[in-house]
Amino acid sequence: MEQSYIDVGPSVAMSKEEIDSFLQQKLVARFTSIRPDGYPHTTPLWYVWDGEALWFLLGAGTYPRQHIRNLRRNPKLCVVIDRDARPEHGGLFDAQAVIMRGTVELSTDEKLQEEITRQAMRKYLGSEGEQYVDAILQDGKPGKNRVIAKVKPEHIVAWDFRKGQGASGG
Repeated sequence: MEQSYIDVGPSVAMSKEEIDSFLQQKLVARFTSIRPDGYPHTTPLWYVWDGEALWFLLGAGTYPRQHIRNLRRNPKLCVVIDRDARPEHGGLFDAQAVIMRGTVELSTDEKLQEEITRQAMRKYLGSEGEQYVDAILQDGKPGKNRVIAKVKPEHIVAWDFRKGQGASGG
């Protein structure tokens, strides 16, 4: 996986360990696939990071998601996961982000659906998340109706502006 200093500079770039720590937080990913008309399709989604790949649950139940159709046609995507407190706190430096580009692998394997759903519910809701697993898997109709999207990043740009406090830019 290539890490880039494009537009951020090495002084604020995140290391692999910093990226791993950041992605373990309860943050929201902006998941972007390409529509048939060429326009991007972006949705905020919960995710699981295993240190090598991002995992997403895409619904294929009552209303199959546009991302599934997009990714079956064109598996390239971009994901942005960020935390930016600058507007709320009035500072220049309280922002972090990880931007990944990659190619997605889609799976409907039922065991994988259950595993990733449980991991996501534990991450975002703790032990309370277990009560939602079946409903999430069903996605509005009986059965396991999720498509698991696995993203192994091919390119990462990651920064933590807090590292550059007092530096120009930010």
